[in-house]
Amino acid sequence: VTGAYYLALAYKSLDNGDKIVPNDFYLCNDERIFILTGPNQGGKTTFARSFGQIFYLACLGCPVPCRTAELFIVDRIFTHFAQEENLSLNAGRLQEDLMRMKGIMDCATGNSLIIVNELFSSTTSHDANVMGKRILEYFTSLDCIVLYVTHIYELSDINKKAVSLTAAVDLSASRADRTYKIIRRPADGFAYANSIAEKYHLTYSEIKERIRV
Repeated sequence: VTGAYYLALAYKSLDNGDKIVPNDFYLCNDERIFILTGPNQGGKTTFARSFGQIFYLACLGCPVPCRTAELFIVDRIFTHFAQEENLSLNAGRLQEDLMRMKGIMDCATGNSLIIVNELFSSTTSHDANVMGKRILEYFTSLDCIVLYVTHIYELSDINKKAVSLTAAVDLSASRADRTYKIIRRPADGFAYANSIAEKYHLTYSEIKERIRV
């Protein structure tokens, strides 16, 4: 797929004049799983939505929001995005995530498309890494198409069927400006670390300012 974009943003841009940033993605040979990492507000969730939207519209036989596309035909599309905690279930956020994911894993086939966005955000990085590996290994055994959005960049090279995508930032800028470009390249974790430093006002320039004071 080349020049992919999210329809909701494109429609909104008609009124506010914002520039839409298109993105490309592709799989080669035995590749089946996209692992998307990067900082907050870097465009990961918007990319995940546009990714699912393209496949959904293609399955309906409709034009898709991109420049060009050559797609797999999928039998079902499964998604796992964050939602408000359901207090009636008498379960914590982690248990809810696991219950929802089990429903997907029980029904998915080798012809399914699965989109997972920030799973296990309520637990530790170590636990999210361990559980994420188990889930991705299962999807690998099915040979289905997966987009897995996560902050756990160690998952990006889990096996030969995985492709690493990163939400790029302009590190030459003073505050690591988001470019909203999704790039096919190995994850390094630097952009995410910079995002955390910004959140807690611990960037190089901010620390220098405090020392000066």
